[in-house]
Amino acid sequence: MLQTLRHAADRLLGRGSASIAVPVMDGALRPNRQLDEAEVVAELPGLDDLAVSQGRLLATAGDTLHAWQDGRLQPQQRFGVPITALAAAVDGRVAVALDGAEVRLLGGAEGAVLRQLGQQPLRSVVALAFTADGSLLVGDGSTVHGPADWCRDLMSHGATGRVGLWQPASGQVTLLAERQHYVAGVASDGAGGQLWSESWRHRVQRRAGNGSAAPSPMLAELPGYPSRLVPAAQGGFWVCCFVCRTQLVEFVLREDAYRRRMLADIDPRYWIAPALSSGQSFLEPLQGAGVKQMGVLKPWAPPRSYGLVLHMDAQGRVTRSLHSQVDGRHHGITAVAEHDGALYIASRGSGRLLRLPLDRGACA
Repeated sequence: MLQTLRHAADRLLGRGSASIAVPVMDGALRPNRQLDEAEVVAELPGLDDLAVSQGRLLATAGDTLHAWQDGRLQPQQRFGVPITALAAAVDGRVAVALDGAEVRLLGGAEGAVLRQLGQQPLRSVVALAFTADGSLLVGDGSTVHGPADWCRDLMSHGATGRVGLWQPASGQVTLLAERQHYVAGVASDGAGGQLWSESWRHRVQRRAGNGSAAPSPMLAELPGYPSRLVPAAQGGFWVCCFVCRTQLVEFVLREDAYRRRMLADIDPRYWIAPALSSGQSFLEPLQGAGVKQMGVLKPWAPPRSYGLVLHMDAQGRVTRSLHSQVDGRHHGITAVAEHDGALYIASRGSGRLLRLPLDRGACA
């Protein structure tokens, strides 16, 4: 009863759960052009995830696992279905998620496969990460929508994400969290605890190593939707934000009748919703400030797509950020990896692999 009254008051006053305010990008989040100024080292349509295995940079695109060799990405193995997540262990083992419904271990335990978490089959595995003891953290974004339907999950108020811990040697699987608002990134905190991004709640959750307490937000109220997490050599974590929030989308998410009609009747390409890339069609929805003036799209216009990478320290504070603004080219950042003194960045929106030296722009 109290929750119902609180929700009604929020809608009347435009606050709390009914607020459409979006945090301002300022301070460490102040926009820059570092992603657009980064070196483009490869172009590969469908580029999605990255990992480093025994000194080799690995990348996924569509159904193919690639490796960085001789200055280019070269195909290594095809699986016949989309690879939706990738992780590498220090002992050389590699894990891939196939079509979101299966996690397969390459190397190590022969034929080790995970298809179920808790009492339900895997549906949308989009994040994997090995822990120090060789276990594998699994982020299952949704039990309702597949990986390609992430936007429908957002616009449907999806809250069926799960986090699991798989021990391939014994086959033991532990469900760490459920009813999450889309789990798009997982990582070990180095102290026995686990981190994961809860995208539709705009935050990074942390679960202590002893497992005695409920998960708590480590980083919250972000201006974007966080996804994959990667430990940084300098300490803390790199956090990818594959799309950013806008007041227009926040408004639509709170107008249930309009939102349901849009989902039912409109082509998903033209929903009032975030996207990994934009500007390809005049049918795309716009906010007033996003209309071109004299043929120019202003960099501070409300973003339908955007490029954003954050560095979060061990206390959960954003210390720096890398941007490709609204008028930039490198949107839809889905993965980063530190390799050979540089930060490699996957821009799925542009299908480009970017390189930024760690001793310069990535650490500025």
